[in-house]
Amino acid sequence: MNMMKKIKSPVLFDANIFINFKGQLKFLFSLFENILVHKQVIEEVLDESIKNELDLVMKENKTIKIVEDIDIDNEVEQLLYEKCDQELKSTFNIKDSKDLGEYKTLLYAKFNEVRLLSSQDTTVWRFVTASSYFNDIDCITIQDLAYLIYLNASSKKDRRLAKTLYNHFGRNEHPFEEFKKYIVRNNNEIPKYIEFENNRIDNFNKLVKGYVEFYSNGDFYNTGEVEQDLVSAARQNLNTCIDCLYSRINESNVDLLQRNCTLHLELFDENCIIVRESFSEKIKGRK
Repeated sequence: MNMMKKIKSPVLFDANIFINFKGQLKFLFSLFENILVHKQVIEEVLDESIKNELDLVMKENKTIKIVEDIDIDNEVEQLLYEKCDQELKSTFNIKDSKDLGEYKTLLYAKFNEVRLLSSQDTTVWRFVTASSYFNDIDCITIQDLAYLIYLNASSKKDRRLAKTLYNHFGRNEHPFEEFKKYIVRNNNEIPKYIEFENNRIDNFNKLVKGYVEFYSNGDFYNTGEVEQDLVSAARQNLNTCIDCLYSRINESNVDLLQRNCTLHLELFDENCIIVRESFSEKIKGRK
């Protein structure tokens, strides 16, 4: 595989990425130019074979750096540190070391201006998305890594392997082809998966909400029924406004098969083809 696109910015890795790429760490690290691993993360990886593999890769790859806890040396930073520490401890369980790696990794990233963290822990995804103090950190998921592999693929076989990796860790309601469309129109900027997933969940919820609110004024029609009917209509009307997440209720003609476009686009015009995101099943939020 001829690697053309790498992540140049410093990236911190957490333990579950190493676990999921066991036996392929050398290949994983070939996608990055500046790799950081917190010492606590290495201590968290209980499988001795992963530690040995990591040691071997580190001897061959001098771009990998082991980092340790930060030092706070001024009053302003100390006040910020206390706020960050409080926010982390309200989310992560560090008393029994269960989430200690995530805790220390996020603190290191915040106070060393590292803006990329690679994690497949959805608790971390939700945290960096909604955080008051850590929302300037972007999280690279395995789905992002799969797309990075796809970009660097030199054959159909390599691209199929990338899609297989994406599908293994992804969910049916966020298919690869829709992610590909989303990330292409964002200039293949990585990471984008969390933003992509949240965008799809948010738009599906808004589509459902319009019908739920309308029917709440009359006949009983609950959220589950609305979702089921929308999914059924989408499956039977592929490649139309009816299966697009950017469609909404037309209150002047309330019908599941008559929708308005929130982006005010005409079906099949150039911008519609670029922007539209289809669905064929209920899009669930992260729990």
